[in-house]
Amino acid sequence: GKSTLIRAVQARLLEMNIDVHVTKEPSNSKIGIFTRSAAELFSGKTLACLVAADRYDHLEKEILPLLQQGELVITDRYILSSLILQPMDGVDTLFVEKVNNEIILPDLQIAVWANEEVLKMRLSERDKLTRFEKNNRSVEELKNMKNGVRIIQEWGVPVVNVFNNSDFEENVLLIVENILSVI
Repeated sequence: GKSTLIRAVQARLLEMNIDVHVTKEPSNSKIGIFTRSAAELFSGKTLACLVAADRYDHLEKEILPLLQQGELVITDRYILSSLILQPMDGVDTLFVEKVNNEIILPDLQIAVWANEEVLKMRLSERDKLTRFEKNNRSVEELKNMKNGVRIIQEWGVPVVNVFNNSDFEENVLLIVENILSVI
């Protein structure tokens, strides 16, 4: 649902003649590809550091140059994902904050929520699950998301909560309106 939502937001912004670039983390760089493949091999602080290293590389080589050219950048996964997943891997949020303390903060954080039943249904439809998705950890994921949103808000980043099990078009409009309010 999240990727489909991002593509729809991108299309709407492009229709409005707003230069927008969509990227993701782990990135498509060598370290990002390694991090994605290593997520099943490494865990805890090791994986948290790999994710942070990819984020810094991603910022330096892709995101910052695009921002300097005046493009709007939408990133599928960023610091909120680390604040959700790394604690599921036994890493304290303070450690996550420390290894990411020099990233640029987003101008706007979109938190895409779904209720536990919807999450379970979507996971049951996937052919392959990551270790974070196995063993029905949706309640833990939602708890970490709530905490991650709180942390990001404490940093002064505006957060828009989108409930992905509600009207898709309304969600696209809500996100676009909020993006337009910060650019």
